[in-house]
Parts: sequence; C-alpha cells; structure tokens
Amino acid sequence: MSGKYIVDYTLKAKNGSLKKIVGRKKEQRRIMHILLRDTKNNPMLLGPTGIGKTSIAMGFANALANGDVPPKLQGYSLVAVDIATMMIDSKTQTEYEEKLKETFQEIQAAADHMLLYINDLGFLAKTPNGNPEIPKFLKPKVLDGGIKCVVEAELNAFKQYIEQDPDLMSCLQTMYVEEPTSAETTDILLDLGKHLEQKYQIEISQDIVKSCVTMSGRYVKSRLFPEKAIDLLDEAATGLMMELDEGGTQDRVLHQQQVANIISLWTGIPMDKVDAEDKQRLIDLENFLGRRVIGQPEAISVISGAVRRMKSGLQDPNRPLGTFLFIGTTGVGKTELAKALSEFMFDDETALLRLDMSEYMEKSSVQRLLGPPPGTPGFEQGGVLTEAVRLRPYQVVLFDELEKAHSEILNLMLQLLDEGRLTDGKGLTVDFRNTVVIMTSNLGANLPRYQRMEFLRKNLRPEFLARIDDIIPFHGLAEENLLAIVDIHLNKFVKRAKAVNVRAELTLEARKWFADEVFIAKNGVREIKRLIQHHIENPLSVLMMYDKVHEDDLVKIIRPKDKKGVEIVVLSPEEQGKVLEEAVTIEKKMDDGVDDRPPPPPTFKLNSDGDENADLPAWKRAQLAAQNNQNSVPMTESTVRKIKVPVIKAFKSTLGKGIGSIKIPQSQTMSISSDETHESEIPNLPPQLPTGE
Repeated sequence: MSGKYIVDYTLKAKNGSLKKIVGRKKEQRRIMHILLRDTKNNPMLLGPTGIGKTSIAMGFANALANGDVPPKLQGYSLVAVDIATMMIDSKTQTEYEEKLKETFQEIQAAADHMLLYINDLGFLAKTPNGNPEIPKFLKPKVLDGGIKCVVEAELNAFKQYIEQDPDLMSCLQTMYVEEPTSAETTDILLDLGKHLEQKYQIEISQDIVKSCVTMSGRYVKSRLFPEKAIDLLDEAATGLMMELDEGGTQDRVLHQQQVANIISLWTGIPMDKVDAEDKQRLIDLENFLGRRVIGQPEAISVISGAVRRMKSGLQDPNRPLGTFLFIGTTGVGKTELAKALSEFMFDDETALLRLDMSEYMEKSSVQRLLGPPPGTPGFEQGGVLTEAVRLRPYQVVLFDELEKAHSEILNLMLQLLDEGRLTDGKGLTVDFRNTVVIMTSNLGANLPRYQRMEFLRKNLRPEFLARIDDIIPFHGLAEENLLAIVDIHLNKFVKRAKAVNVRAELTLEARKWFADEVFIAKNGVREIKRLIQHHIENPLSVLMMYDKVHEDDLVKIIRPKDKKGVEIVVLSPEEQGKVLEEAVTIEKKMDDGVDDRPPPPPTFKLNSDGDENADLPAWKRAQLAAQNNQNSVPMTESTVRKIKVPVIKAFKSTLGKGIGSIKIPQSQTMSISSDETHESEIPNLPPQLPTGE
C-alpha cells in the first residue's frame, strides 16, 4: 500500500530519467566510505546552497545503478519519501500518520538494500517549518540503526537543530562539501554542453564553456560554483534556441557576446561589446563631464581614466574600479561630478548610492551599513550599503562628507578599498569590485597643495590614505566658471518652464547679475538655486496664479538699469520683437590713460558705507568715472503696463532683497530724447562684469 510513496532514484537512473552527474567522484567516494562504517554510518553533506550537495547525492544514485560501488553496496537503492503526495491522499491526521508509519516500516524492512535520502532536516529534527510527526516516527529508527540515510543540510540549520541534539550527533557523520575549483566546474560544464547541444540543436565550443566559468566566477559573487556557471550556460543556450525558433538568427553557434548579455541581465554590469560609437563616447568623456562640472579639469581627467580602464578591461580585477577622495570647499562640484559619472554610465544621474556620513556619526551606525546580526530587528532587510551593492553590483557609491563618519566606519572601509569586498550581517560576502567608490571631504580644502597631505595624515589614518587611488583637489571657481554654471542652472529653469507651456528667456546682463551675486555670497554654486527661486520662480508663479502669462507670451528676465536685481517682463506676441531697456556693460575703449587690459577676477565685498563703489577695484571705478564723463544720455523709459504683484506679508529673500517689480511694455517703440534728459539725471549704474574685449 505505502510503496507508492517511496521514490527510487536508483531505478530512475537505470531508466535514464535521472540527470547524469559529471565529476564530484571524491565526494561520492566519501559517502560510500561512511556507509560502510560500523558506527556513525549515516553521511551528512554540509554546505551552502548551490554548492552541489544534491548533485553529489544524485551522482551516488547513478553509481549505485551502474554498479560502480564497493561490493558490499551492490544492489542498494537510494530512495526518498514523497510526503506531499502522502498528505494529499490522507483525509485525516490519523490516516496520514498511519501511512507515514507504514512507509518507514517498509524502508526499515528493506534496510539490506534501501538507503533513505533526506534533503530536509525536518525529517530528523523538529524545526519551526517542519512536520512534527516525521521525526517522531523516523528518528528512533535511525538511532537504533534500523534505517541508514544520506542527509544534506546547510551549515546554519545544522548548527541550530542537529548540533544541539546529542543523540543525532552520535549517529551522523558530517562531511563538508567544498566549492569545486574552476577546472572541476569546467569539466562539469563540458558534459552539460554536450547535453544542451543535443537538446537545442546548437553548437557550444570549449571556449564558450571556459568563458562561462570565468565570467560567472568574476561577476556573480553572490552565488557559488558549479550552480552559477551551469545556470549561465543553460540560460545562454536557451536564449539562442529562442532566437532560432523565432527566426531572429540562422547561426546555431553560441557566441561569447550572448553569454555576456546574460551576465548583464543578472548583474546590471554592461558587458556589451564596445563598438565604434561607444569608443567615441569614451574618448569624449572629458567633454561630457565638463559640460556639467565646470572648472575642475584635473578631477574630470582622473575619473575619465578610471572609466576607460574599466571599459578596456585593464583595471585590477581584485579591487574596485576606482577609489577617489575629493577634497574641496562646499559648492565646487564634488557631488555633481559623481552624479555626472552616473549619468554617463547608466543614462541616469540618480543611479548612484549616496550615503551622507553625517547620518553615521555613532558607533552603532556600522550595523546600518552592514545589516544587524541574526536575531535582531531588521536582520532580514540587510544593510543599507551591502544590500544595495549585492542587488546592483555595478554602480557609483558616494560617501559624502567623509570626515563626519565614525572611526569604526573608516576601519570598515579598509577592506572595501583594498580587496573590494565586505561581509554583511548575514555572513554573505558582498562584491564591490564593479563599483566606483567616491568619498568627499572638506578637510584641508583651503590649504595649499603642499600642506594638504600633511593635514590629511593628521586627520585620517595612513593605511586608509594608502588604499585610495587618487586624492583629487577641487579648486575654487573663477568668475568665468560661475557664469557657465549659472547658465546650466538657468537652462534647467527654462526647461522646467517649457514643461508647463511657459516660454522663458534671460538676457546676458541678467545672467551676469546671477554670477555676480553667487561670487559675492561665497557659498558656491548652491546659492544659484536659491537666487533663481526668489528672483524668478516666486514672482513668476504669482503671475501664473493671476493668469497674467498666456501660452503665446514670452517671459523675459532682464537686468534693469535703475534697480537692483532682475525683473520679469511678459511680452505678448506682437511685442516680442522689441528691444528692451536694461543695463549695458560699457565696451568702449577708454583713451584717458586708463589700463583697458582684461582685468583679473574682481574682489567684490559687501559695502558697509554709503558709497556703493568704494570697494570696487581701481580699474572699475575709473571705468565708471569715464562713463559719467562721456555726457551720454540714457534711454527714456517707454510707457509700460504695470501689474502689481501681491507680495506675501513679511516675505524676504535670503539676500534681503525683494522680488522687484514686473513690467510688461506696450507695443510702442522705445525712443531716446536728448532734449528732455539732462546730464544730472544720469543714474549711477550698478557694478557690471567686464566683457574682456
């Protein structure tokens, strides 16, 4: 009756329905050795998932079927119990227990030619997810020698359930299954390749088999041989078969690029062949990064070299793709360069793992990076750092404001920077060899280059600094750099406005005013966003709420000649060809002995007295004086429609300036009348940036 619940693997091997196993002869020989012992004659295979424990057991079943065993094991069969079918066939708990009891009695009665295969520890020990009835019937029969068994288990489960049971330990002989070498895995895959060739009618060369072993060993660190190599070859062969069936190709030969594509699908690592277009992108990488990160050519050059090494395969395979420490004051482009690199590698600037070290100032925060130990809350979720890299091993990892991290985190990073790996709270090794590790810091940013390294050695351990590929200084931004950066951010604003059907433009003088204000604020380029919000986005949003901006209108931001800041002018379609009045930089060459060579960047300061030109350089004051002596007549202001914009009570910008008025000029042409304007009415123009011409 109960014989139908016994699965005979040896019989399956004789019928040819059991998968043939290649290699692992040493482990199979060890099983035979233990089974022939007088005591502790129940072998237990220990090892992590994917290492081949089940394959070793099935190889032993094949050996029994072929008679390739010692004489005293001839005629034996390796069997298992089909518990799932037994539970389905049982209507009551009592009926289930009766069938279970009869099945084990049948195996015991045939102990002279049956060996029980157990791949679930719940058969022997009471586990939380196991069936409590099975150990009650099976364990006594194993202990008294009535049933011999071959058991497999993971190491953690063995320690938790079997090692704590002295009775079971007295009758089980453990054997640790080690991960096969690359050569052993290659032998296994050579036989699998022949099977896949027959099944899919394709061709698989030995070079492809070796490539599967090499690539899976290098890029798939979260799994073990031989499983990961077998899966890689199987999936690549299946993909080729699908292309043949769908008519996508006529080539029945499996190529290395198809294997590389599977690695890309698994890990996200771009393994595509570098074609001519990609080569040109890599050659122009400095220009790509330079369009976003202004004024830092040294940093861009070092990062570009690291990416080209990675793409060419010349980098050290046992370390991260690159480890860099960016040193510089706030707002000079350190984080922006990391985002630009992510955009180049992933076409998405948000595809980077950014860890702000100000959140990891306590010693206990190390557990957040690696994951809590077993038995503590959050253990299943893993660490913030290790879990993110384990799931996506190809990315940019940014440790922002490194000097704020706890010293234990810096010690932890020694292994990451040197060998490219970390062990998380679960005991799993996480591979960082396909990441670019970037650290930013303000340490010694204001010191000369020859003093910076000495200052870093006083604040960071020498062994930490020795593991960094390059320490890259970020320089302060010059005036021309600021204008380019302002243009980048203003262009982003124009794109945002276009997304809501608002056409916006900025004049050159308005752009220069933003660069001037950023230079004065000395807060780096982060000041730009604040200025755009207060002087453009806030007043423009008010106009939009009052329906003063229509779809065909042009919103133009100008620099008025008689007021500080910028103004927003809304032009209807018929007014958009008019020239607007704004402050104009004096470009006429002076003939009064004043040096008119391109001046150095000005050293503007906030004025404390009433003279707004007191702190300007001498060349600038002379320029303004020359302008006043030219007896030039300013343009009169044309008649305009003024819209009074409601201002929120107590509103102040960060620079203490209001949002200014908003002018909408009429179609009337602006005119200049020298008869109606006198020299005494010429206003003092605000300081302007030199043109350099």
